[in-house]
Amino acid sequence: MKISPPHDNRVSETAPQWLNRHDMVNHALARALPFLACVHATFSLMVLLRFRLMGYDDATILTARELIPVIDMLMCVVLAGVVMLVVLSHRKMICSPHFRIRCQVVLLLLSAAWSFSAFVFTAFWHLPFAFPLSVTLLLSTVVALYFHLSLLLCFVLPLWFMSFSASLYINQGINARILLIWGGCTLIFIYSRWLLVRWFNEAWQRYNENQLLVSRLDTMAHQDALTQTANRRALEDHLQHAVAQQIPFSIIILDVDYFKRYNDNYGHQAGDKCLANVADALKSAVRTPEDLVARYGGEEFVIVLPHASQQDTERVAQRIQQCLAEKALPHEKSEVSGWVTVSMGLANSENGKNANEIIATADAALYRAKQSGRNRWAY
Repeated sequence: MKISPPHDNRVSETAPQWLNRHDMVNHALARALPFLACVHATFSLMVLLRFRLMGYDDATILTARELIPVIDMLMCVVLAGVVMLVVLSHRKMICSPHFRIRCQVVLLLLSAAWSFSAFVFTAFWHLPFAFPLSVTLLLSTVVALYFHLSLLLCFVLPLWFMSFSASLYINQGINARILLIWGGCTLIFIYSRWLLVRWFNEAWQRYNENQLLVSRLDTMAHQDALTQTANRRALEDHLQHAVAQQIPFSIIILDVDYFKRYNDNYGHQAGDKCLANVADALKSAVRTPEDLVARYGGEEFVIVLPHASQQDTERVAQRIQQCLAEKALPHEKSEVSGWVTVSMGLANSENGKNANEIIATADAALYRAKQSGRNRWAY
């Protein structure tokens, strides 16, 4: 039996539902890529608009001046990559089968542009902001993509290698200072990612624990503890949803025959066991897990059969009688049989009728079944 209360859009907007870790990673990518695009757009515009923003004069560059237009062109390439990152951050793009390859290509393109620029800034022009720029780009990428190793490496490795090569170039080889600086920075990057991944894994674990708790609470809120069927609240929600969505269905409302006499004769504990056994018989008689079995109150049950014809509904009613006959629960005080039986009222949903009116129709059919002698059904 599947209990499915109506979907609440307000909940889905504020609390995303992740079926697996891959969904959580996609959600994180949808937030991380715009952040990464903002970082790249900021630094590329600072380079392109260096004279207006910082009053920087290209005339101060004394060597490799022919590379100035190349750097400007690469910054335009970075801005194009920024646009592509924003496009890729759309949920439909993230869920597409080729997203990973596309994103890797864009990140490699951005890394190549920044790697060449960082090498020129450091090795040829000796700009003081070159090293902080590289470190900021590397750290911001670690923060944005720590949870996706392949995407992270696509950007980090080329830029790290070129920045390190520029340091070797200007220092004419490797020395203890370079090893200390770059070794320390590399350890910071690695440890930062390890720490962030650990938090990410803990967040995923807490999410699973919370979902399990929510599922248990939802089950408690929508399930009858005695019979392990849907309770009246779940039934009403289910019917309202079906009516609102115009899903055709049939319902069977049934009542255990002479149940008060059963309780008086066998005791209330035996009566509870009887109801649980009846519920088991009902769950065995339905067609699929989509059919809903609910306890309506006391000894009354309701079965909702989506897309069921009159013949389908009658077949389910017949199986209910057969299942109860197989269980053969003794009932000495019954006037219709030596074992527990039920009377049933059957009804189909109709356009223009709400859930209460459909139940009332089935209840009227149940009354006719009782008046006709019980242990039977009526339409």
